[in-house]
Amino acid sequence: MLLGLVMLPAAWGQASAVVSLSNGVQLRVAVRGAGTSLKADMEPASGNSFYRIFRDENNLDVFAYEIVVNRTADGERFHVIARPVGAEFATRFPNSDGGKPVPTLSAPRDSEFLASGRRFDVEIPTNPGTRENRTDSIQVTINRRGAATQDSGTPSSGRLRFVNLQVSVQGHAVSAPGPGAIVSGIYAMFYLPGRGGYFFSTQQVDKLPFTHVGSVDRAVLRFTVDNENIECTSETPILTQSERGEVWVYHDPNYKPEGNWTKTNPASGSGDEFFTAASDSLKWWLP
Repeated sequence: MLLGLVMLPAAWGQASAVVSLSNGVQLRVAVRGAGTSLKADMEPASGNSFYRIFRDENNLDVFAYEIVVNRTADGERFHVIARPVGAEFATRFPNSDGGKPVPTLSAPRDSEFLASGRRFDVEIPTNPGTRENRTDSIQVTINRRGAATQDSGTPSSGRLRFVNLQVSVQGHAVSAPGPGAIVSGIYAMFYLPGRGGYFFSTQQVDKLPFTHVGSVDRAVLRFTVDNENIECTSETPILTQSERGEVWVYHDPNYKPEGNWTKTNPASGSGDEFFTAASDSLKWWLP
């Protein structure tokens, strides 16, 4: 699950990574502090966790840790854990630091149960000689009653927006009825129980088998994958820069969210439910 970068006010030393979900949850991870020589990135680890990775100018990993986000059963608060990376990270990213173990946190760090909008800060150890001082600020916000989540990225980058998206497959409605939040980003997706994840981009994606099969006419997106005709209808135009256009589509039938923070009702356990999401990087969802 991003990563796309967005410029913040000067008090924030680097860019942030943001993902918004149709259940109203928005997760933002940003770097505060002085110094810009390291590049911050994120990679999906599990359904409710991400690897936070810092790389130098040679693209070598100089520090990494895992961010875990758990939502309480009432849906009102979040528990964030920053924990060291271990053998699974080393196996997935071999030689990421030239064959040396990647530095990580010395011990897990837990937040208290955070209300919407509260931040959990994680200090990033740095070399004192670089005079750089970094802190990751992790924020989870709940946007009530389908309110629009805050956009990230630049208007010129070509964005997708889903507003209470309704999906039909072969003419049969498959998405859940009812209000949904606005999700907006360079990349968008929706998850259909039993069918997996569908991912969309306004530009060609090199590292994944996206196909140029989607067409948008104002508030309607149509595409065909795996011999199924799929139509998606939003309450407002889907493309933010034009009324009509084409999009690239990728279908992962094996995609399945694991964390409860994607659910409208976190107490529902492991039951699947339709949801939409958007971000400025596919790395929130896809390795």
